[in-house]
Amino acid sequence: MKIVHVLTFLLTTSSLLSATSGFVSIAPISGAASRVVVVAKSSSVVGNNNNNDARSSTRMIRSLAMATDDNDSVTNRIVFGHSLSSFLFVATALGICYNGIGGPTGLGLPLYAASGPYLAAGVSSTLESAASAGRLGSDTYKRLALFLAEFNLCGLTTVLLAIGGTTLRQQLFYVLSLASLLSLSPTAAGYKNGGGKLFGDIGGVIKEFFTFRNLNGFIYLGGVWFVAALKVLKIVDIVNLISEGNAAKTLATRAVRLGRLALLTGTMLVLKSAADRDRLEGTTFIDLNILSSVVFAAMAFHIKTIRDALPPLVYASAGFSAFTALNAINSMIEKSKK
Repeated sequence: MKIVHVLTFLLTTSSLLSATSGFVSIAPISGAASRVVVVAKSSSVVGNNNNNDARSSTRMIRSLAMATDDNDSVTNRIVFGHSLSSFLFVATALGICYNGIGGPTGLGLPLYAASGPYLAAGVSSTLESAASAGRLGSDTYKRLALFLAEFNLCGLTTVLLAIGGTTLRQQLFYVLSLASLLSLSPTAAGYKNGGGKLFGDIGGVIKEFFTFRNLNGFIYLGGVWFVAALKVLKIVDIVNLISEGNAAKTLATRAVRLGRLALLTGTMLVLKSAADRDRLEGTTFIDLNILSSVVFAAMAFHIKTIRDALPPLVYASAGFSAFTALNAINSMIEKSKK
C-alpha cells in the first residue's frame, strides 16, 4: 500500500533521491528533440537569404520540444512535492505520538492530533501515485486535491503556535506548517494539470452530499454527514472565538482541528462515490478506507478519554472505523481472488 511506502520513506531516502532525478532539470530537451534543434540550427547557416526563416524554424522547433518536456517536468515536480510533504507529514505524526508518551492527558489526544498529518500523508501519497500514472484528471483525485488544499490552508496557521518556542511540541508545529506550505504547490499544480474547474468541481462535491445508489454508499454518506456536522460545529466555534476577541494562537488550534475534519469529510465523500460505482476494490480506495478507519478509531479513543458524557459520538466514530476497516479487508480479499 502507498501509505506503507510513505512510512518507509521516513527510514530511507532512496525514493526521495529517485524523485529528484527528474526534478534536477526544469525543462530538459529529449535526445530526439535536441537532434532536431541541432539540424535546424545547422540549416540556418546554409544560404544567407534563408537565415531569418531558419532562425524562425529553430525557435519554433525548440519551443515545441520544450512544451512537450514541460509536461514531464511538471509531473516530476508534482511527484517530488507530494513525496517531500508526505515525508514531513509522517514525521510530524510520529513526533506528536512520541511527544505524547507519558503526558498528563494520556495517548488519546496525541493520537487524535497525529491522525490529521497521518491522513494528509496518505492522501498526498495517493495523489503522488496518481500523478505518476497520469490519472489526476479523475474526479476522485481532483476532489482529494481540493480537500487536501483545505487541510493545508488550515495547517499553515500552526506557525502561530510555534513562534517563540523551543519545545518539541512547538518545533513540530513548525514542521507541520512547512509540510502544509510545501504540499500546497503540488496539490494546486496537480489539480490544474488534471483539468480541474473549481466551481464545477465544487458543484459536483455538493451533489454527492445528497445522493447514494446502494447500502454501502448510504453508510458512507452517513459518515460524510457525521464528520461534516462536526466540521460545521468547529467553524461555529471559530466564529465565536473571533467575535470574543481571542488570541490568534487560540484560533490556530481550532483551525488545525478544522483541517483534519475537512480532509476526513473529503475522504469519506470519495469513498461514498466509489461505493456507488462498486469500485471499492481499487488500490486507492483500499488505502483511503484504511486511512479513514485509523482516524475514526483515534477520534473514538480521544472522545472516550476526555468526554465520557458523550457516548453516542464514541459509538458513531467507532462504528465508522469498523465499517471502513471491514470494507478495506473485504476489498483486499476480493482483489486477491482476481
